[in-house]
Amino acid sequence: MFNKKAATVIGLQALLIVILFWMLVFYGKDEFEDYRVEQEEEIESADRVEEKDGISIVSLSPAVQKNSGIETATVDAMAYQDEINSFGTVTPIDSLIATKAEVAHLQAQLSANAASKKQYQVQYERLKALNADDKNVSDLAVQQAQAKLSNANANIQSAAVQIKNLEASTKLKWGRLLANAAFGKQSSPVFKKLLSRDHVLIQVSLPFNTADPKAGNVIEVTPLNGTHPIKATYLSAAATADRNGAGKTFYYSAPANNLRTGMRVSVHANASESSASEGIVIPSNAVVWYAGTPWAYFKQGGNQFVRKPISADTEVDAGWFNIGFNADSEVVVKGAQLLLSEEFKYLIKNENDD
Repeated sequence: MFNKKAATVIGLQALLIVILFWMLVFYGKDEFEDYRVEQEEEIESADRVEEKDGISIVSLSPAVQKNSGIETATVDAMAYQDEINSFGTVTPIDSLIATKAEVAHLQAQLSANAASKKQYQVQYERLKALNADDKNVSDLAVQQAQAKLSNANANIQSAAVQIKNLEASTKLKWGRLLANAAFGKQSSPVFKKLLSRDHVLIQVSLPFNTADPKAGNVIEVTPLNGTHPIKATYLSAAATADRNGAGKTFYYSAPANNLRTGMRVSVHANASESSASEGIVIPSNAVVWYAGTPWAYFKQGGNQFVRKPISADTEVDAGWFNIGFNADSEVVVKGAQLLLSEEFKYLIKNENDD
């Protein structure tokens, strides 16, 4: 009797468990379905990044943009003119002065030999005529006169060749303008100031990508241990390189003032107007850094954003000057870091799928 009652109780308990299980399945089915749909919607809504032609494009609806606090701004167009900052050296002109003195000495010799030649020529012609007139003078006297004339011609040719060689070597070392000024072939008030030490000669190095200076161009030079800039005027191209091997070299003249031979100076100048570059200004708050490179998100269409590399080489008041972008471009100035995070989620998801 007892075993029968126990079996009945166990049977009822089992039936109750089965009924409760099916009730749980029945009523939990809708909640599970709602949860599944919600998860799918969440996954779909989070997949806001697509890749096209190797470029990741983040798409956000206007509502999401507003809720996420994403703001954009139109970039400003500007023309940027580089400033040139370089170095120079106050160059000694002792060898140029020595060459000038040597050429002057050779020219004096040339003039003296030319005068002697005239005398020897007259003497030779007279003795030659007397010798022809029944040997009124000896053949030896004629030969001696001819030898003196030949020697004078040789001296003239030698001096002329030395002057020519000195002029050629000086032009190679100092350039045509300074060489001609040193040899007195052209009037040069600047060279006179260099000789009197009122001015000094400065060899300046300028970057290879800058335009060559023109006559009358002015730059500012400052001794490396000084504070007051000094104006220097362009003279000519230099034939020798800077001792540090940087850039193209040119000669400038500047008042001696605090400048001394051998002194290094810093150089500051504006690039020529023709070298101004057209571009845009990327606002500072639009820049995000990734992998050591600056980037900015550009808005295209109404809801798409593309990350593009920019240059942080040229800083201006409002941000960074860049070329290669349209002046009417829109960049993200608030929320760029959020877009970068969204792009990373997409990259991580793709890696996991692989």
